Amino acid sequence: MTVPSYHPLDPQTLDDPYPVYRAMREQGRPVWNQALDSWVLTSYTQCRTVLSDPVTFAADFRRAGETVADVGLDVHTIDPPEHTAIYSVMANVINRMVTPELSIDARSKVTAMIDDLPPGPVNLIREFTEPLARWFIPRAIGLPPFDLKVVAPIADAITEAMDSGLNPAAREPGVAAQGALAALIEEWVADLPADQHLPMLVREATEAGVPRHIIMNSMRTLVVNGFTAIPASLGNALHAVGRHRIRLAECTRPADPTRTAHEFFRYEAAIQGTTRLAVADTDLFGAPVKRGQGVLMLFAAANRDPQAFRNPDDIMTDRWPNPHLAFGYGAHACTGSILAALLLREVISVLADRKLMVCLDRPGVYKRLATVRTLDTLRAELKE
Repeated sequence: MTVPSYHPLDPQTLDDPYPVYRAMREQGRPVWNQALDSWVLTSYTQCRTVLSDPVTFAADFRRAGETVADVGLDVHTIDPPEHTAIYSVMANVINRMVTPELSIDARSKVTAMIDDLPPGPVNLIREFTEPLARWFIPRAIGLPPFDLKVVAPIADAITEAMDSGLNPAAREPGVAAQGALAALIEEWVADLPADQHLPMLVREATEAGVPRHIIMNSMRTLVVNGFTAIPASLGNALHAVGRHRIRLAECTRPADPTRTAHEFFRYEAAIQGTTRLAVADTDLFGAPVKRGQGVLMLFAAANRDPQAFRNPDDIMTDRWPNPHLAFGYGAHACTGSILAALLLREVISVLADRKLMVCLDRPGVYKRLATVRTLDTLRAELKE
């Protein structure tokens, strides 16, 4: 069987990666990709197995012999046992952020922004999903509104650096941006009352023995979510609603918006995948993985695996259980997923309550990014 060619930044792949994902998955074992210098995993079982084994497969590349600067160490890039304290503190604090008041505020904001949309088709990415996400994150985590002239270019550089394995020129600006955002967070936290979420996170993590730079770097990931996974998830969901002409008012019952949100996360994962490095030589589903080799887990491919999901290329708004990998799995599962789910749930609820459809003016256009699957334009109108 011919091994399919996988070039993540190929224009055709960026427009629709699922045919090549399917072809790789049909190989039945991990596929070696010389350009990526990694084994590529596309089946649900393979991806979940690696995510469940932080002993053999390291998120902390130092364990496989790589050098990682302090600015690159955060809740997503260190491993247990060092990882356990910061992850636990962040999860606890984020759970405290998710309140009925936050849901009410989010729904009010969604409603107001829909009311303020100009008549006719507009780019919902620029007019709705991106500004909504960038309002929501500071509101949720307890910061003043972002100064987007300062924060947006920093977040954009960090986002582009997620593709630095494919675009090495993005690495150095991304590292500099990581440091700049961590420094900004230090300033923001210093100005907040001690009983607010972020100062409490700093205090609790410090008491748990977490180094200061890892605390600040980890809080940085929450801010960046407002420019990556959260707006991407919103845009991808609206695009799917429009393409499939889904009437949310007919398929979303009062108890179902959260299920529907998770089905959109599964169907079009905002973060396409992540990489681990093998700590030791190992056999991985027939692949002879050597110490130091990369293992790229394509969440988006795993979430369309017919061995794990019935009719995986269809949107089933009441699909449950729905053990998708859009936010990872295991020790490094995304701590901010609960915030993303809350906001998408409120968007779905407002559209359903108001019987609004997403009427596409033309197909959406995706940004030329491989790691974050996110739209640049989505010209559509929200109407009954």
